[in-house]
Amino acid sequence: MSNDIILIGTILVIAYISSYTLYRYGIMDKKVHNRIWNIIFLLIFIIAMGVGYLLTALTDLGITAIPNVNLIFWHNEFGIFFFFILFFHLQINWISLKKLILQTG
Repeated sequence: MSNDIILIGTILVIAYISSYTLYRYGIMDKKVHNRIWNIIFLLIFIIAMGVGYLLTALTDLGITAIPNVNLIFWHNEFGIFFFFILFFHLQINWISLKKLILQTG
């Protein structure tokens, strides 16, 4: 099993550029664009965290043979999704992030 970094990245980048283009041309509201990607970000996080938690719980219980090797594969795949979506999330919230970082006082 190999991780499909290029395939996942390409699909996500095309999807993001498409929704961003719809927003820039006024077809989609910025709020809708942000909500779509924030929901995707949340879902990917919950899935990756859930599988990671399950793997940790199995290890803590002393179960060394993982019942399904696909768990590790899917945990990695969702981690790759998470990596790409993180950049989209930062781009969407860049102004707020910049204000937070540059805040004095």
